[in-house]
Amino acid sequence: MAHLNMSISKNKLTALCLGLSLWLAGCGGEGKSTKVSFLPADGQVTLTTATPANVNEYAAARFLEQASWGPTPAAVAEVQRLGIEGWIDQQLAIKYSDLNPPNYVVDYDQFNRAAQELAFNWFRARFYDVAIGGNDQLRQRMGWALYNFIVLGAFGEALGQVEYYNMLQRNALGSYSDLIRAVSLDAQMGDFLNNNQNTAGRPNENYARELMQLFTVGLTKLSSDGTILRDAQGKALETYTQTDVIMATKALSGWQSEWRETPKSDNINARVPMRPRPNSDSHDSTQKILLGNVIPGGQSIQKDLESVINILVNHPNTAPFVSKRLIQSLVSSDPSPEYIARVGYVFIQSGGNLGKVAKAILMDPEARAGDDPKYLLPRIGKIKEPILYQVGFLRALGCKSSVVSRNNSAQLFDAQQNPYRAMSVFGFYAPNHKAPESLTPAPEQKLLTSNEFNFRAGNFNYQAELPENLINAGCELDLFIKAAEKSDDALIALINERFFKGAMPTTLRAGAKKLLANNLASNTPSNKFSLILQLLVTSPSYGVVK
Repeated sequence: MAHLNMSISKNKLTALCLGLSLWLAGCGGEGKSTKVSFLPADGQVTLTTATPANVNEYAAARFLEQASWGPTPAAVAEVQRLGIEGWIDQQLAIKYSDLNPPNYVVDYDQFNRAAQELAFNWFRARFYDVAIGGNDQLRQRMGWALYNFIVLGAFGEALGQVEYYNMLQRNALGSYSDLIRAVSLDAQMGDFLNNNQNTAGRPNENYARELMQLFTVGLTKLSSDGTILRDAQGKALETYTQTDVIMATKALSGWQSEWRETPKSDNINARVPMRPRPNSDSHDSTQKILLGNVIPGGQSIQKDLESVINILVNHPNTAPFVSKRLIQSLVSSDPSPEYIARVGYVFIQSGGNLGKVAKAILMDPEARAGDDPKYLLPRIGKIKEPILYQVGFLRALGCKSSVVSRNNSAQLFDAQQNPYRAMSVFGFYAPNHKAPESLTPAPEQKLLTSNEFNFRAGNFNYQAELPENLINAGCELDLFIKAAEKSDDALIALINERFFKGAMPTTLRAGAKKLLANNLASNTPSNKFSLILQLLVTSPSYGVVK
């Protein structure tokens, strides 16, 4: 913080942060919880207090925190106009945002660091562009939810990253079978998990194993509500065996990329799905038995792939396994078994239609009960991972596109969680991670390091001291500065509307007002706004979707 040019010292700012944190006590919500009765026979829910029929501003903004990259005034108005179900239906019909990169992303010298950084930076900027300003918000959030467990790691070429993103966007609201097929044939995924090296003569189990463990059935057998099935001794039952891995590997053998010899990069031809190897004996065409299902001998390589997809997508584990992952990413880190069962039922009945699954997740009574704060369910909610925090912040600030950082080196906020660049196939965090001490399921909490909090507590004020990049991205700084010029109450009211769904806790509001009136009274309106905003958004009231 020593580099900040402001009228309060580093020590005083630290004291302000600590003081504000004390005023945040109890800011998690002041309403009462509603009792929910579950009818396991048909998976329906009865709420003792129903969600209001009208969609007020709070309910619309809360819904958008779950279904989009974050609320904006225009998006809130649109949800109020269409209703929640109408907004979802409209989103299901919107075409995906397809990124079409320039040639310096397609073909660059991989040994030239500057060229490589230019290529990868293009995707990061475009990701923020469409996340902040794109219309297909539900599809984008579903694509990100899928990426959180169907991961292409920080590996390979810039175009491969772009095309994997495009593939997820195209399939994010379609059939899960189509998605798994597209993932299985994706050239960059084939290179990442080595299925382009898997042949009958030299089997490579990497992709087959991860396809089962991470993308479809998971490691342990599940009931329809996602609870783990155990033997008489309490040991979890395994979903598959090493023999199943071998059989899946055989069925998936014989694919290769459309290799390109001439370019400096994109040798795997990332825009083209993998194709069968020209040698017919590269594919193991013998009979396989996968998870108790016979894959007949003598089938073509394409039919064996379809057999694997059919077996895995229709396995009893897949509906609850996938449903829980998607609920965790959109609505709640700790969904109830009944919630998982209801969404899983839709997955099964719709044949894995992800658009219908998304609608079931977002329309579920557990998700919507908290639209009236008095009836928020205690286990509903999730910590905002850095990207959700970052994009939501910029949308609330009124930005229209990506924002370049003050030193023009990268996108604003980019360093904390590189979009679509997880470091391994296991993603940014484990889905079963629990917060220390409380042991509350909170996967995203894994990313809330001291560096992340320091970043949130100091970066915006630093960037706003030279506001040109923010202004060039359409961010509405003037609106907030004019509010600060008018009065402390006007500034708090605007921040409350944009960043807190109009429901900033009274303790947080009182703390902000005290800071503005005392410690920040002599600061310029611009500096006052940027300092109080970055302090307020480090609070749990902003950092948690609930």
